Amino acid sequence: MINDVVADARQRILQQFPERQIYLRSGGEVKYYVFTTRFQLIAVTVLSVMMLWCLATMVNLFWGHNPLRAPAKEVKRVEAKYERMLADQRAKQLNAELLLAEQKQSFETMAKSFEEKHMAISQLVQASAPVNQTVLPTVKYASNRVLMSPTLRDASPRVPRKAIVPNAMAETGLNIDKSLNTIDQTQNKILISAEAETLDRIERNRALIRATNMQVDTVLKEGPFGKGGLYVPLNGEDVPLADGKFGSRMASIQARLSEAEALDKAVLSLPLGYPVGDNTYQTSKYGVRHDPFTRRPTFHEGTDFSGRTNSPIVATADGVVSFAGRNGGYGRVVEIDHGHGFITRYAHLQKSFVKKGQKVSRGEKIAGMGSTGRSTGSHLHYEVHFQGRVYDPENFLRAGLYVQ
Repeated sequence: MINDVVADARQRILQQFPERQIYLRSGGEVKYYVFTTRFQLIAVTVLSVMMLWCLATMVNLFWGHNPLRAPAKEVKRVEAKYERMLADQRAKQLNAELLLAEQKQSFETMAKSFEEKHMAISQLVQASAPVNQTVLPTVKYASNRVLMSPTLRDASPRVPRKAIVPNAMAETGLNIDKSLNTIDQTQNKILISAEAETLDRIERNRALIRATNMQVDTVLKEGPFGKGGLYVPLNGEDVPLADGKFGSRMASIQARLSEAEALDKAVLSLPLGYPVGDNTYQTSKYGVRHDPFTRRPTFHEGTDFSGRTNSPIVATADGVVSFAGRNGGYGRVVEIDHGHGFITRYAHLQKSFVKKGQKVSRGEKIAGMGSTGRSTGSHLHYEVHFQGRVYDPENFLRAGLYVQ
C-alpha cells in the first residue's frame, strides 16, 4: 500500500518535473544544459520558501505591530518623553555652565592673588639679597636674640633665629602637581625663609659693628637714609595683600628688610680693610706711647705700619676723598670720607694718586708709603675717625679679618 502511494507520487512528480534540456547555439556551436527532476524540485522549494517569507513579512508589516502606524496618542506620549529628556539635559547643561563660570571667576581671583603674592615675594627675595656679599662675616654670636622689633605688627613673636624655620629652604620646592592650597602654604614658607635670611643678615651685621667696639645705634644715626617703603598702619588696616597671615608676614619682612638695608650700608662704610697692600709690620700702636723725637709720653692717635718706600697704600672702604695734600707734621696726607661719620687718614705719604672729590673703592691704591712730615723713616700713619673722634684702628682691622 505504502509502496503504491510512493510510486504514485513519484510518477506524478516525474510528470510535473520531467527532465528538461535547454539547447543554446552560439558561434556555430551547440551547447545544452540538463535540468534534472531533483534540481527542479530544489529550485521550486527554494522559490516557494522565499515567497512565503516575503508574504509573511508583508502581512506582519500591514497587520502586525508597526510603529509607523501607531496611534497618535502613542506618538504624543513618546514625543513628550523625549521633550522631558531634552529639557533635563538643557537644565544640566545650564547648571554646568553656571558652575564653570563660578569656578572660572574663583580661579581668576585666586590666580590674581597668587600673582600678586608672587610679585611681592620676588621683590622681597631680590631685596633680601645683601648689598655686598663680601662684607658679611662669619662670626659666632654670644646670643641668638634679636635686639629690636622693627614693627608693632610682627606676625610672630621675636624668637631665636634658629627656632624660626629649621629647614625652610629645603621645604620651599614648588611642585606643579600640588593643589592651590599647597602653593599658598609654600609661598608662606618662602616668606618665612626670606625672613630667616633677613634676620641672619641683621645679626651678622650687628655682630660685625659690635666687633669694632662701636655702638650699632650710634652708627645707624649717621646714615643718610631716605624715607619710603611699605605703609604699615598701627590699627592693622589697609595692608597690601592682607589675606590672612600673608599680609602680616609681608609687613613684618618689609620692616626687617629696611633694618637689614640700613645695616648693610653701615657695614659698607666701616673701614675694615688693611691699609697697606704689601708686607709690613706695626711699629707703633694706638694709645699712649713715648714720642720718637722727645721721648716723652704722648697720645698716639693712630697705628703705624712700617715698610719699603712707595709700598701701595689702599683704601680700607668705599668712599670719597675729602682731602689730599700736605698737613703740617703729618706730611703728605690723604683723607677719605666713607659715610656714616667714618673718615680715615693716611699720613707721611711719599706720593698720592687721588685728588679731592674722587670716589675710591675698597682696596684701590691711593698713595705710596713714605716718610714726609714729622717721621723717622718710611711708614704709614693710619687713623680712623668717627663723629670727629679718633678710634683704635686695631678694632676695625680685627673685625675685618672675619670678612677677609
